Amino acid sequence: MKKIKLSTGTLTLKDSLELNSLVSFGSRNNKKRGFFFISKVTGKHLPVKPSKIKDINIKLSKLIPPCEEYTLFIGLAEAASGLGQGVFEEYNSPKSFYLQTTRYKTSKKKLLEFKEEHSHAPSHILYEPIEEGLKEKLRRTTRVIIIDDEVSTGNTVNNFIIELKKTLSSVTSFYLYSILDWSDSKYSAFESNSLYKGSFLFEKNDFSYDNNIKSITSNTKDLDNVIPCNFSRYGTNSLNYEMSNYINLDHFINKKVLVLGTSEFTYLPYLLALYIEDNNIVTYFQSTTRSPINIDGDIISKLNFKDNYSESIDNFLYNVIDKDYDNIIICYETRLHPSNFNLKSQLEKKFNVSEIFFEDNIATGAVFENNSNGK
Repeated sequence: MKKIKLSTGTLTLKDSLELNSLVSFGSRNNKKRGFFFISKVTGKHLPVKPSKIKDINIKLSKLIPPCEEYTLFIGLAEAASGLGQGVFEEYNSPKSFYLQTTRYKTSKKKLLEFKEEHSHAPSHILYEPIEEGLKEKLRRTTRVIIIDDEVSTGNTVNNFIIELKKTLSSVTSFYLYSILDWSDSKYSAFESNSLYKGSFLFEKNDFSYDNNIKSITSNTKDLDNVIPCNFSRYGTNSLNYEMSNYINLDHFINKKVLVLGTSEFTYLPYLLALYIEDNNIVTYFQSTTRSPINIDGDIISKLNFKDNYSESIDNFLYNVIDKDYDNIIICYETRLHPSNFNLKSQLEKKFNVSEIFFEDNIATGAVFENNSNGK
């Protein structure tokens, strides 16, 4: 057995090359759950080669049996927004479509809301598809596949499916696919499969935590002007954009590049990172997050800043400021950045930083310019 000593307690689990290839370990700033499994393959809290992310997407998609039924794929925000989209795209079935849950409120019609009980940000929203073709697919859907990065107990998905069954009466089967599964409960509402199934023990210390971190918004306004585009929140058949339209690779030859997604907006930035890497440029992908993790275990650096969605939520970027990237490209779906959003200015103290603002099949921004005060 392997024992990982953290500031919040001791995590004990079976040592495994397979597990060690998927995660490392850290601790949360969360009184409900003091440990944290840090993915090495999704790019949420650690920088990851985009080709490694693609490999995981393919492996998860191969767990899903071929099927002629109309199928709705759902990725759970925040950590599995990009993962869910990636698995859906690799599965590549014409009778399937994709939706992601979201923390963000817009004026669009909701299918449902549900709670993630242990989370620092517990509310999820699932919006109704906008396009008529996707609405028709939804009416004919009989199978739902939920994608998450990690299953702890299965309670979140069970809560979700209870609400889905009230809303989608035509669906007869529900499935959960994840990278890690630690649950020991059997749920009759869904079947599950994962790349790794295991168990652990966490012996908690008496630890203090920062209860001033803001993870839930008090904003009651719709964010239509901030996030005007549909990047899977309202359904999609595919988001495989042609990335060569958005970037001049000549500016990054012989450079080490980090592509940053922001919050739930991770799939298109991942595609951009994959495109750069496929052209023989050293490239990593990562995303900002609202997950409050301690500098502990395998988390060795942290930037703290307010979010770019105008909600004054505390956001974080881990294990970046200690690295030696030549260029960082920040990717956004947001349009109206608040004055207290200072991620770019923090990064510019050390790195050459560029920005891309994605729209529907369009991206704008100073991606070709050296607009940094850094190295």
